[in-house]
Amino acid sequence: MRRTTAVFAGAAVLSAVFASQAVAAPAEIVAPNARAAADVDFRGELLRQKNVVDSFQVGEGLYCVIVNPNAEINLSNALILANARIHADSVETIGKPTTACGSRRDAITVVTLKNGLPASSSFTIAVL
Repeated sequence: MRRTTAVFAGAAVLSAVFASQAVAAPAEIVAPNARAAADVDFRGELLRQKNVVDSFQVGEGLYCVIVNPNAEINLSNALILANARIHADSVETIGKPTTACGSRRDAITVVTLKNGLPASSSFTIAVL
């Protein structure tokens, strides 16, 4: 019985630790003319979104933004606009599957650049 109690006590401590680390869902972007939009920080964390389910950093200045498949947006023929923030002077986007983003059809590959070289930076994108 003591062993069972110890296991339950340990499980309770672990669940309390993980519960305190829960991350709130990203806020929604008000973008009435965009089919999808995202505000992403320099680590790849999704801060605000519209029809975007995830974002992550792959490498220095290289990111993947995953559009909600239920939005039924064909990224290969969509207009994708992007703006870099402080640490980059330009942004390149690719709306077709790339190996950087696991060849996913619902992924936008984003490259943030400073003086032509990859540089991690916050950015916003809009899919029209």
